[in-house]
Amino acid sequence: MRHHEGGLPDRLARAGVTVREAEVLRAVAERLRNREIAERLHVSVRTVESHIAALLRKLDAPDRAALAETGARLRRSARTGSALPAPLTSLVGRAEETSELLALLGSHRLVTLVGPGGVGKTRLALHVAESAGAESAGAESAGAESAGATARADRFPGGVRMADLAPVEPESVGDTFARALGVVPEPGWPLRDIMREVAAVSGCLLLADNCEHVVAEAAEIVADLLGAGGTLRVLATSREPLGIPGEVAYQVRALPLPATDASERAESIAPYDAVRLFVDRATAASPGFALTDAVAPAVAALCRRLDGLPLAIELAASRLRTFGPVELVEHLDRRFELLSAGARTAPPRHRALRSTIDWSYRLLDDGERALFERLGVFPADFDLAAIESACGGEDLGGEAVITLLPRLVDKSLVATSGRGTGRYRLLESIRAYAAQRLAGSGREPAARGRHAAHYLAFAEQAAERLRTSEQRAWLDRMTAEQPNLHAALAHAIGTGDVESAWRMIAALQRFWDVTGRRREAHKWVKQALAVADPPATPAVVAGLTEACLILDSRDARAAFDLARKAASLAAGLDGLTRARAARAVGTSATWIRPELVAPALQEALAGFGDEHPWDSALTMQDLAIATADLSRALQWGRESAAFFRRAGDQICAANTLYVMAQRSMSAGVADDEVQEWLGESHALAEAAGSEADIAHAVVGFAQLAWLRGDHDRAAELMTECLPTLRRLGDRRCTGRALHMLGQRAYERQEPARAEELLRASVEAVALAGQSFVLVSAIEALAAVYAAQRLPRSAAVLLGTAHSVREAAGAHMRPRRPPDQELRHALVRVLGAGPFDSAHTRGERLSPAAALRLIPLDERPLLTTP
Repeated sequence: MRHHEGGLPDRLARAGVTVREAEVLRAVAERLRNREIAERLHVSVRTVESHIAALLRKLDAPDRAALAETGARLRRSARTGSALPAPLTSLVGRAEETSELLALLGSHRLVTLVGPGGVGKTRLALHVAESAGAESAGAESAGAESAGATARADRFPGGVRMADLAPVEPESVGDTFARALGVVPEPGWPLRDIMREVAAVSGCLLLADNCEHVVAEAAEIVADLLGAGGTLRVLATSREPLGIPGEVAYQVRALPLPATDASERAESIAPYDAVRLFVDRATAASPGFALTDAVAPAVAALCRRLDGLPLAIELAASRLRTFGPVELVEHLDRRFELLSAGARTAPPRHRALRSTIDWSYRLLDDGERALFERLGVFPADFDLAAIESACGGEDLGGEAVITLLPRLVDKSLVATSGRGTGRYRLLESIRAYAAQRLAGSGREPAARGRHAAHYLAFAEQAAERLRTSEQRAWLDRMTAEQPNLHAALAHAIGTGDVESAWRMIAALQRFWDVTGRRREAHKWVKQALAVADPPATPAVVAGLTEACLILDSRDARAAFDLARKAASLAAGLDGLTRARAARAVGTSATWIRPELVAPALQEALAGFGDEHPWDSALTMQDLAIATADLSRALQWGRESAAFFRRAGDQICAANTLYVMAQRSMSAGVADDEVQEWLGESHALAEAAGSEADIAHAVVGFAQLAWLRGDHDRAAELMTECLPTLRRLGDRRCTGRALHMLGQRAYERQEPARAEELLRASVEAVALAGQSFVLVSAIEALAAVYAAQRLPRSAAVLLGTAHSVREAAGAHMRPRRPPDQELRHALVRVLGAGPFDSAHTRGERLSPAAALRLIPLDERPLLTTP
């Protein structure tokens, strides 16, 4: 939802309240003590006291209770926010529809706006969603004035979310819904399960827009989300109902029109919404226009002939710069044939919309038509540089594009996207029309080739900028360009341009990783590998090495195999390419062939040398992970972090500091320096906007608390960040969190809960690879089964843990040795022979296979005295 001037956040800003003071204010609202606030924000108690004193002064608050009330209102105002696009024009009419839809949303969990293209479903849905959010915000600001206010305040506590399906292919519908809910997909993980978990507690209004071309996929996911329970509401738009039980299909009709036999005086037709819309847009296009008795009959006829469709009326109104209303009607008579154009079986309103766009197209001159057709190559928003690059040619130079684009904007065929963003878009129906015209012109292959080349160059430029202090701005730019970047990658794969495909994958890898788009990335890597055997070129090797990093967090074995393929291709190429391949081998071998890690990384570091400092620093970060000697590992980390700080790469600096803290804590070090590293890592991640690195820092704080003996605080922090880790698809840190929570449950004598958490921990890291967590979790699970009088199951798990421990590098193993007391206890219960048999069986099982087998059926054993 857009920010409303005069709201509480504005008042705080005018009072000079800083971002950190606002965080303290929210914490005060939770009734936290100063010490608890200091721990949450990782500052001193004295700093918190200073912030509270400043807040009392700035807000003229008499006491802490008044601050708590202000903080509570701030939290409520924040959660009504949404990512709804800001409409650029007023909504004319639709008051009755808005009221009806708000009422329906109060009593039904799924309301679908259905109707033909161009009838205004999206515009109405946005207005209803914004009104619903504003109603909740208004009710909350009213406090306890009425019981009804409280009910409305709780209506959408999770705010308003939007899933725009217009540019989405069927296979990406789930990802789009996931993104709207804040869920980051991860290959191989049960995305639908995670989405259900989030939906069950989100309490939001989810706007699913433009479902018609993916109606089956959208319906399946919406039904799944609603079936999760909770208070989630869905407002959908589609040309047909989703067909889900309990759905209310709300028909969005055309705007009311003057009757054919009614008076056509200006005073008589002015109240009709279709006429009101025409007049509103006409006065914007031609400020001198006025609805008079002289033009009223023509305006009424025009609105009728356009069937009251908002899009058609807006396009017609924009033509008033060239034609008067009477001339417009004459053009309609000759060019549109509204009641019979197109296929006889097509709905009349669909024919009307197409005829309107067709007519608008025919009014263009040759240059305008050429540019308009080529804009059909864009699947979503675009900027001027992209237009000049993708739409240019022998007949359209850069100067021509700059001249023609404003004319297309004036004629409402191109819209500006947002205020002051310098971006443009075509409405969905108009874009489809332009794409069809482009396909029929014979210019489509060249246009798509230019589009792909432009966005490949953009992606490679962005990849370089992500290594600098400008990374946050470039992450935002890449997010905005995702549909275009994917279209360019799809073009390279579809045309068999293997080199360009791997160049694009290399350029996008870090963006995908930082923003948690691993599932998307994995899909593209698979498609690129299926095109043809990768040739031995530097660009292809670079793409393969970056693909290893994409795969590594999901499947360590697949990543290692791809790294070896890259190394094989790089053998006869230049030194930089060989160094990149060596680093990929060293990184991916960590969990598969640990003995290869150090030699490969040393080879990579020598190959990068001083000429490629960023690559060298990243390799040093890998060496900080892989080097067995802790002091040497930390030295690698310090050198790496120092470079990234100088370069302004906050994300890599944060990650290196986190690695240093992890290495120290794995060795049992829990001193103040470790806490300082984690604090700086958290601050850098916040500055860069990297949610994953923020979560990693919280995981580190939890581990530090555990090592220092504060197991309750550690479990509290892990519980806090676990939903984020699952949503981001971070298997390794999810496994860490689940392991710690399982251990705490076991300490609390909750064996069933401990079993559930520890099994989930093993499942999370079994493929991704993380030996010290994996071994510890399996051994802890064995102890749980032993406590539940399942000794053979426990012995099998100890065997599996033994195999994983032995296969890991020395510094990748848990610091604590195997629990010999548990082993001896199992031998006493089972006998030496049966224990050895079960243990040997476990040694031959992978962790995943062991989980499928365990718990064993031990009923005969339980009958033994």
